[in-house]
Amino acid sequence: MAIFRLNAKPPAPPGVGASCLRSTFPRHPCRACADACPVAAITLSAAGQTIDDASCLRCGNCLFPCPTDAPENLSPALRNYQADRLVAPFSACITADELLMWHFQYAIRGVELESAAHPVWVRAVAELNLTLRQLREPEWQIFPPTPRAVNPLRRHWLRIPEENVQSGRVRVGRRARRALLSTFSEYQLSLSLSRCVACGACARACPENALQLTETALEWDPARCTGCNSCTAVCFSDAIRIAHQIQVATPQRYPFAAKTCRSCHHTFYTFSSEADRCHICQRHAYAMREA
Repeated sequence: MAIFRLNAKPPAPPGVGASCLRSTFPRHPCRACADACPVAAITLSAAGQTIDDASCLRCGNCLFPCPTDAPENLSPALRNYQADRLVAPFSACITADELLMWHFQYAIRGVELESAAHPVWVRAVAELNLTLRQLREPEWQIFPPTPRAVNPLRRHWLRIPEENVQSGRVRVGRRARRALLSTFSEYQLSLSLSRCVACGACARACPENALQLTETALEWDPARCTGCNSCTAVCFSDAIRIAHQIQVATPQRYPFAAKTCRSCHHTFYTFSSEADRCHICQRHAYAMREA
């Protein structure tokens, strides 16, 4: 058995893939990955998004809030669990976003640890419980560690199996989160009908097809929305807003009608039954587009 492999290739460095919203829309304001990084290893600039290989902890925190699964060559932490509890060893980095996935994917309901020794975990559990209350889910508990014959950290490094203790990873990204929370929506749409011109830019920009422009209405499916804000990034009339608010997922439909502008005689779309001029003519105070 070969113990050392001299020709082994080093692992690929972490990076940000082409699916990043900032690559698709240069002026996109998304900074989900950078805000989640505990060591500021992610740089967002006009030249592109980069992850500093030397600074990166490989904690995987950036994987969970990304709406398009853009971080590459990173994996979520492998964690131990027993029955419905996470057990030692514990990493230094943890977020409520990851714990929420453990709640739904593995039906975990608590964690065994010494609170004083793991303040980051205590805070993450507290943040998680705030979300679980809104989702009407049972909250997590922090339990004292179960006495074990072998120190969990030594057992981990020595690869000593422990009875009834399993290991696993959770799925990452907002898309995976949406799949597990299909009955709830974490984001709510606000549309200004007086500003919207039904151009369809928001629907074309939406990577999840949460927004659809039909022949008669603009439709929004909150069960698909990941809160990426691509729709707001492309809306030239500043008519659309996405806010974080947990509610039961209820589709919305905004019907519009096709009319002929009395000034330029072009067809336009409006949500108002009283509108008789297109949005362009409305901006010409001196009737410059009168036929």
